[in-house]
Amino acid sequence: MTEIYLDNAATTKPYVEVRDVMLRVMTDDFGNASSLHRRGAQAERAVAIARQHIKTLVGTSDWDVLFTSGGTEANNLAVHTYCPKGKRNAVITSGMEHASVIDTARLLAGRGCTLHVIGGGATGAVSPKAFAEKAGKDTALVSVIHVANEMGTVQPVNEIARAVKRIAPRVKVHVDAVQAAVQLTRLDYCREVDSVTISGHKIHGPQGVGALLFRTGGAIKPLFCGGDQQKGMRPGTLNLPAIVGMGEAARITAEKRQAGVLAMHQRMTEFAARICGDEVYPLGDAAHRAAGMLVVGVTNVKSEVLLHTLEKYNVLASAGSACHSTRTAPPRCLVEAGLKPEDGVVRFSIQYETSEEELSQAASIFQSALSEVRQGRAGI
Repeated sequence: MTEIYLDNAATTKPYVEVRDVMLRVMTDDFGNASSLHRRGAQAERAVAIARQHIKTLVGTSDWDVLFTSGGTEANNLAVHTYCPKGKRNAVITSGMEHASVIDTARLLAGRGCTLHVIGGGATGAVSPKAFAEKAGKDTALVSVIHVANEMGTVQPVNEIARAVKRIAPRVKVHVDAVQAAVQLTRLDYCREVDSVTISGHKIHGPQGVGALLFRTGGAIKPLFCGGDQQKGMRPGTLNLPAIVGMGEAARITAEKRQAGVLAMHQRMTEFAARICGDEVYPLGDAAHRAAGMLVVGVTNVKSEVLLHTLEKYNVLASAGSACHSTRTAPPRCLVEAGLKPEDGVVRFSIQYETSEEELSQAASIFQSALSEVRQGRAGI
């Protein structure tokens, strides 16, 4: 039976073009972008091209691009850079953030900073007004995820950025766009957004590489020391194969995104209609749902049992973020959205090429798998 992969929010399969360009820079075009000879110059040009593709993906050219080991490091860099700032030591964020934001903010709170966490409630979308009400002279940073990885809902990041800067003009606004880069037809951030995180392996690039984009002329506080690379803001030899691969993935994603997102929306809407009912209910408001993500609660089942039963039939999904695959309690945002303590949760996430046939098969398998679980025949 052919595998049906519905866990693209965890990671995506690299494009063939990404694999090929990475192989080329690991063999014929190898080099260190900091070297002064021709191989170094060639590598530096390749990095510059990747930077341009990434800026195009995020929108506008008014960004500097700092390459990192992934979205986690990029988010950490932003939070540590922008807070605390002397008397301005407050962070406002949402209850749907990736652990790299919320856990870093909690770490700062343990050192004396003030932390405000805004919930998404039943809709799974936070309110700009709620952020503005918490903003003040002590606010250093507002950090908001654009597409929530646990909920699959789209957050009004531009509206939040404008609302908080009307109250606190000096506040820095950071956006985690790791999921948004493939889930939205375009990323068009207002000038009030100061930095953006994306990750290579969520856009059909390699794992282990990401980027923090920040407004031209700004500066990022390094997390460690070790060299002059990237102006000392993120030292260390640049991972040339991964960076070039991410750049190629960004180029392809930008080309495919408009049609791809529309196709995902149609197919996921049909899939949701097939699997949702009395015992399977969507979490979060459909009006705020990202095109290729669906998170459902399933009455009176254990998530892991249902997921393993789906896997038996070659359908791969998840119960949420791969970064918390060993946790025993559901995230707070899902509970706020209506997930009951006795219910399981499944997150389905597709990509541009996921076909109608695959989703039709997956819907039928899901219904059969759920029936097996309820009858106590899972794993037989």
